[in-house]
Parts: sequence; structure tokens; C-alpha cells
Amino acid sequence: MGTFLFWGGVLTLAYQYVGYPLLLALVAWLRPAAPRASYENDGALPAVTLIISAYNEEEVLERKLENAVALEYPKDRLEVVVVSDGSTDATTDIARRFEDRGVVLHEYTANRGKNLALNESMPRVHGEITVFTDANGMYERDAMRKLVEPFADPDVGSVCGELVYRNFNENAIAEGYNRYWELDQMQKRLESDLGMLLGANGSIFGVRTALCRPIPNDVCNDMVQPIWVGATGKRCLYEPNALSIEAGSKDLDDELKRRSRIIGRGIRGIFAVWPDIVRGGAWLLGLELLSRKGLRYLTPVWFLMILIGAGLADGLFYQLAFAAQLLAYAAIPLAQLLPEGKLQRLVSPAVYFGIANLAATMGWWKVLTGSELGRWNTADRPFETGGNVGTAPDGSQD
Repeated sequence: MGTFLFWGGVLTLAYQYVGYPLLLALVAWLRPAAPRASYENDGALPAVTLIISAYNEEEVLERKLENAVALEYPKDRLEVVVVSDGSTDATTDIARRFEDRGVVLHEYTANRGKNLALNESMPRVHGEITVFTDANGMYERDAMRKLVEPFADPDVGSVCGELVYRNFNENAIAEGYNRYWELDQMQKRLESDLGMLLGANGSIFGVRTALCRPIPNDVCNDMVQPIWVGATGKRCLYEPNALSIEAGSKDLDDELKRRSRIIGRGIRGIFAVWPDIVRGGAWLLGLELLSRKGLRYLTPVWFLMILIGAGLADGLFYQLAFAAQLLAYAAIPLAQLLPEGKLQRLVSPAVYFGIANLAATMGWWKVLTGSELGRWNTADRPFETGGNVGTAPDGSQD
């Protein structure tokens, strides 16, 4: 039994981090990517609605709106909408100050949750393409143009841009986040080559407005909407040149809360999209969902299997494996005590790996205990212009 548990966990992790990317690469090789379409000129660009979800975002909203109205996109085809989900600070006052510059405010007095507010606002938007973003995501000036370009192909239903984190304080949490998720960038490119990018990120992704559907409050909009689109047979693509920049999490507590909530909503999201995948016969998309989301959310189980299996199995190899795991788990919290510098950044991927798996455990606990996942208190996340920039995952941000 011990040997079975140990190697079952090891092989599952090996597939998750090595086998799945290799499988994607093989399928992408067998099915070459379709050529990217483009608009002939700016006069052919579609009308776009940029919808900014906001709850108590007075700290960053003015900067976000200045950023939005300055985007290099035809002004007569860009609608900027702020959806205020029961904000109690100056969020709505800031949005109103931009109304004479074309910004539209959708104000809701009760804080019900991001998705319920979006569901009510979507019938009121005018763009052929709706681009979803968060108040703290600052776009490069050409980001909208580059994000919209693939929609020139009528078979494209959703496009995800690139989220990067600006590590303004060089903390180990943000550093580890950047390093740990670099694998996802490769997977996103491979999935995009197949026209089946799995989900998006809440900071910068676009969907054909006609394909958007009302969404449950306890799942990730940026995960569920693109998968629903993919299940209809439309292509979902990744555009790494469309950049949105955010500030990374500043401390362990903030990151744990954020990640555990995202994972909890992601788990519920799998159940929300699976019926559409089955009805649409989108089996490759289903394989992606189970491989990159389902198995990853269960990573703590695979490590527990390895630990228990090594403890039960006979032989020096398993004894050493058991001891090594215990030492690694003990070292992760101790690494947090290291002074900031090169050594702390060197171990930051291992630290974040531990945090991610703790967050996954917390996410499952929230799902199994029926915890509230629809509403969220805005974290302290000022945007700074200095520091290093690192790549962020496609993981859901809302």
C-alpha cells in the first residue's frame, strides 16, 4: 500500500508538471496553429466596452481611469464603464469626475459580489467586444489594440492578455509567485496554439459580448466565461503582447487569502463549466481543465500520498524520501525568517510552492464548508512605478 501511494502521488505530479505540457506540445505539433487574423486598418476595429469592476477602489481608481481614457484605441469605439458593487468609499465620486471624458458609471448600492454586479451591467454595454479588467490593472497604451486584434477572425470568441506583476518591494511572496508560475506561460502558449486557452486572468481579457452569459456569484468570471466560449467551438487565444501591470501581494496573509479564495471559486467553476464541455463534445478542453485545474487543485493530496506512502513503505529509499519531505516542509516557514536579499529570493519559489498548496487546502475547506466566496474585501494594493516586473499566471484574479 505504501509503495502504491508513493508512486501514485509521484506519477500524478510528474504528469501535472511535465507530462501535461509534453502532451500539449505533441497535440500542437499534430495540429498546427491557425494563422492569426488582423484588421486591415483602424477603421475596421470593433466597438469595445472596457468594464472595470470596483469595490472600494478609491486608492487606485483615478489612476486606472486616467490609464483607460489614454489608451491608443479609437475614442468613438471605446466605452469605459465602472461597475461599482456597493462601494462605501470615494469610488463612485471618482468615477463621476470622469463622466465628462466619456466614462459611464453603473452604481449599485448593495455589495452583492462582482459577478452579480457584472450580470446586471452586461445588458447595458454597447461594445461588440467586452474587455474585463480590475481597478488595479494598468494597461500599456497599446494593450487594447493588441488584445482586440485576434477578434478579426470571426471564429475567435475570447482573447486573454498578459498580466505582469511589478515587485515594487522585492518581497519573497511576489518573487516566488513570478518564478513558480513561469510554467503556466508555456502552457498558455501551447493551449492557445490549439485555440483552446483554458480560462484567462481578470486583469485583461476580452469576450465577444454576444457570447457572455450570466455567471454564478461564487465562481471566477475570468475562468468560466472563456471556457463556456470554448465549449461552443469558438477559439480562445492568448495574446502575450497585450500587457496589464499590477502590484504583487505584499505579505503571506494577503496572498493566502487571495489564493485560497481563487482556488475555492475555481473548484466551483469546474462544476459550473463541465456540463457545457460535455454537451459541446469539447473533450480536449475537458482534458485541459482536469489536467491543469483539477489536478493542480488536488496537489496537497498528491503530496500527502507521497508522505504517507514513504512512511509506510519499506526500504532506505523511502525512509530518505520521508525524511527529506519533513525537512522541506519545516524549511518553508523558516525561509520566511531570512533577511531580504539574494538568499531569500533564491528560496522564494519553494516558499511560494508551500503557500500555494496551503492555499489549495484552505480553498477546499471553504468549498466543503460552504463558505462565502462571492464577495471580497479589497486588499491593500497600491500601484508603484518602480521595481522589477515579473510574469503572472493565468490564474483567476477576481
